[in-house]
Amino acid sequence: MIYCSKIHPTVKMRVFILASCLIVAVSASSQLEQDAALFQSFKLEHGKTYNNHVEESARFAIFRENLRTIQSHNARFDQGLESYTQGINQFADMTPAEFKAMLALQLSTKPAFNSNKKIDLPVGNTIIPDSFDWREKNVINPVQDQGTCGACWAFTLVGATEAAYAIKTGNLSKYSEQQLVDCTGDFGNLGCQGGYLTDTFSYIEAYGLQYESDYPYEGANSTCQYNSSKIATHIESYVYFSGSEDALKVSVATDGPVAVAIDGDYIQFYASGIYDDTTCNPNKLDHAVLAVGYGIENGTDYWILKNSWGSSWGESGYIRFLRGVNQCGIIAENTFPRIASV
Repeated sequence: MIYCSKIHPTVKMRVFILASCLIVAVSASSQLEQDAALFQSFKLEHGKTYNNHVEESARFAIFRENLRTIQSHNARFDQGLESYTQGINQFADMTPAEFKAMLALQLSTKPAFNSNKKIDLPVGNTIIPDSFDWREKNVINPVQDQGTCGACWAFTLVGATEAAYAIKTGNLSKYSEQQLVDCTGDFGNLGCQGGYLTDTFSYIEAYGLQYESDYPYEGANSTCQYNSSKIATHIESYVYFSGSEDALKVSVATDGPVAVAIDGDYIQFYASGIYDDTTCNPNKLDHAVLAVGYGIENGTDYWILKNSWGSSWGESGYIRFLRGVNQCGIIAENTFPRIASV
């Protein structure tokens, strides 16, 4: 007969606690290794370098926190609780405060705003298609990356001007964002620290735009190198309107891509899907994007918005916004250019 010795309950408990701690430690170590591998891939993909080990360690800690946020969000998406996915992108080593500081749109609420440009667009019985996408008409240039310069306003207005000219003439050209960053200070703009949509259109109306090839983008403030002999295009005027998604829809379908202002604070990690987030503030507009179309997916209406954070962000550089609810203040400030007859 074999007698098995009994282990005192206290000893059993100690063994259980020790085993549990070992499991947790191994799990934490494994998670740390996985996160470190993702961080290395992130640095390589986005060309990230840091000044020293201390800074890199701090960025890794931020990256890990953002990674948990992304994973938690996507778990809710899998449960049907979110309408869009998030992903690791170039902003994954930035805190929310740092990301918000990069957004630099200024609103046209200052006295210099040319209010006689504001109109109420007639909607009436205008017949337009249920879905429309200017990307299919060869009037939209590829998505660019503004980098850490807060020049969303410049990219959006140049994109609107390029599209308007292409619609009018059939020729798609590439104009200079850097010209707007450097040369619009007298119109109230602050270069990489922000700019106004409508006042910038006033500058383009007065001075025109050079080709990007003659005035390439640097991603930083620089001295104005305006050359009147190299002006490639002017706008005849611009239209400013607000307060109606119906008017915005008609304008996008009949006039062309429209520059819009939004609260961009919470789209940092957007990856795909129709963005629907009630946490954004429709009265706090800090980012500009270009509305290039609209559509319907599984009964849900959406806007197609061109961003300026590179083609690896979002849906090949674009984001789809829920339509019909003034998502993130999309109807607060809308503007598009008029091109003179050529």
